[in-house]
Formats: sequence, C-alpha cells, structure tokens
Amino acid sequence: MFGLLGKNLSHSFSKDIHNAFGNKNYELYNIDNLETFLKSNHLSGFNVTIPYKSEIVKYIDILDPIAEATNSVNTVVVKGKKLFGYNTDYYGFIETLKYNNINVENKDVIILGNGSVSNTVVLALETLKARKIVRLCKNKKTTIDDYFDNYKEYLTYQIIINTTPVGMYPKNDDKLLFGLNSFKSLEVAVDLIYNPLRTKFLIEAENNNIKAINGLYMLVMQAKKAHELFFNSDIPLNVSNKVYKKLLKKMYNIVFVGLPLSGKSKYSKLLESLLNKKLYDTDIEVENVINMSIFDYFQIYSEAEFRMFESEIVRLVYKKHNHIVSTGGGTVKVWENIERLKQNGIIIYLNKDPLKIAEKKIRGRPLIKKNEDILLLAEERIPLYKKACDILIDINYDTVYHINEIKEKIDAYLNR
Repeated sequence: MFGLLGKNLSHSFSKDIHNAFGNKNYELYNIDNLETFLKSNHLSGFNVTIPYKSEIVKYIDILDPIAEATNSVNTVVVKGKKLFGYNTDYYGFIETLKYNNINVENKDVIILGNGSVSNTVVLALETLKARKIVRLCKNKKTTIDDYFDNYKEYLTYQIIINTTPVGMYPKNDDKLLFGLNSFKSLEVAVDLIYNPLRTKFLIEAENNNIKAINGLYMLVMQAKKAHELFFNSDIPLNVSNKVYKKLLKKMYNIVFVGLPLSGKSKYSKLLESLLNKKLYDTDIEVENVINMSIFDYFQIYSEAEFRMFESEIVRLVYKKHNHIVSTGGGTVKVWENIERLKQNGIIIYLNKDPLKIAEKKIRGRPLIKKNEDILLLAEERIPLYKKACDILIDINYDTVYHINEIKEKIDAYLNR
C-alpha cells in the first residue's frame, strides 16, 4: 500500500495521478499527528505534503542529498524498518521549467515565501545558475530573505515564483501580496499552486502580458519520480506528459460568454457529453434561486439586484472543476465574475453578429424590448467579451463545424 500524508486532502489530485501511473493501491491519509501515524505505519511508501514536509525529516533514517540540503521530504520509501527520504519536488520543479522553456541562467529571481518548498526552489535555481535570488517573506531566516514590503527594491528582476499558499483553494480570493504592474522587466510568473489552475497572482501576471505557469505539471512530475522510487522503475516522459494533459483537460472548466442568442446554451449542452463535463447554466441556476423566470424578476426588481444574484451563482461554481458553464449575456458587466471564472475556466467568447441576432424573433429577454436593443447591448458588451476571453469563436458556419472548432481550439490552448 502507498499513499499521501497531509491535512485537508479531500481535493488532492495525487490519488488520480498515481492511479494513472498504474499504482492502484494509493490512498489519501488525513492525519493530525505525524509521529502517531508513523508508529503504526503499514505502507511500503508514501508522499508527504503540507504541513509535514519539514517535520518528517527527523523521523527519516537515510536522507537523499537533495532532501538533506533542503530539509524537505515529500517522498518516503520503506525498506525493512528504515525510512528513506527523498525530495522529488526538486525534480518536479526543474522539469516544469524545462517543459515551459524557461531558462533561469543569469536571471534575477524573486521567490515569494521562505518555507520548506522555497528551499527546494532555491537549490534548483542555484543548480541552474540563476544570477540573483531573493526570498520575500514575513520573517527573515537567511541572508537571501527580505520583507514583502520591500518588493519595490526588486522591480528589475525577470522571474517571480510563488511558494506561499496565498490564493490556494479554498482561499482563492486571498488578497495579492503585491501587484505586478511595476515589474517592467518581469518575463515569467510561476505559482506552485495548482488549485485553482489560475490563482489571482497568475491572472495578474497574464493581465500584464507576463507568461504565467501553475504548479500542476510539477505535481505530476514529482509524482512520476516518487512512483519510480516506490517501484524501482522508469516512466517514459511521454507517458507522464499524457497523464498531465489528461488531468489538465479534466480539471479545466469551459466557460461560454456572449450576447443573448449567440449559442451559449446550445453549445454547452452539445459539449456536455462530448467533453464528459457537468453542465452549469447560470441563468437556470438564478431562476432556481429566485423561484421565477428572469423575465418576471426584471418586471419587479432592478438589473443591479439581478446582478447580485448572478454573482452569487458564479461564486457557487468558480472553485469547481470539470464543468461547462453557460453564462448570462450580462455576466461580464461585473468584472469580478470573470476574474473568478478564469481561475479554473477557459473563457470562450461566441462572437455572433448582432445584426443576425436582431433578425430573429426575440422573446422573453428583459433587456430587449425591441430587436434593435440587441445592437445597444452589443456596443456595450462586445469589448468586455473580447477582454475576457481566452478563445474567440466567430459564429459563421454550421453547428458541427463550430463544435469541432471549439474542441480544436481548447486543445491548442492547453498545449501552448
């Protein structure tokens, strides 16, 4: 038997990854006391996560040099009565840089946080010949540490790596440690968090045209190395990459935005079974909450009150994975909705010509009293749709064509 030791593991993906590598005897162990667990340990090997990566070091009989240098163990192999400790996060981090074509040699790097994982990142960066390394933190421990408040002294650095839990599920909406607008030389932002897929930190990076990378590939690659240690075997890189891409595809939500009658509901329903994702229609969910149609609601209440309900519905889905989300046409008017939906979602804008929509019989749309009103909505909202989207689909052809186009563009987006 094998498994993962840690706290709050209900949303961990480690079991899925190890199962995909062929280890069907892998379980999650939420534990409150590490020493107590180890005394009754019956596992042949196990992984270790927050908050035990440093604490477990004192129980290890033989430490791998990297684990010893970083004072961090995330993989343990049991041989007889002895525990052998390894740090496969080191391998996972380096492979993440390789996979994303990031060269740190002669680059200046900021690390956010100075916990056990940051030690691993520092050692990897030193091995890869980074020029300067600074860790920004609350409490300084070493000569390379400085306080978060002093970040403006490092605005010329090219790479920034988050090793803190700020923005990690379930606290997705944690306030940013600081903004990135002033980092004019910044090329890459890496967040070791993988849930959500895009933390507020990574969304901030993308908004500033900075390459943004999450921690999912690192999670898969450290698991690959752990599996190899458990079974004294090798997993080909192409196999582990397939596991990563399959997991990534499953984790992402597909979020449709666009004008009323642009096809959001239609394409959501058609793709639900094709992509094996659960459908979540925000308009339907709103009506379930208010217990009336949206049209009837607008006869009594204001649009502002409706947007409040709509935002509440978005808050119920944005932390989830593997959904198709069909949004209301005006969801983009509250930009916080988009910032949230982006965390686990690929935003797809269905760009249908408003003049063609205006040719249809439009009924039951509270903000469209006459067909020409769709043109006014388009003028207001199209810039927001374009700003929000990761993928734009011009709705000009038949349904089958666009279904294939959407699938192809999703694959291309995930394989960037």
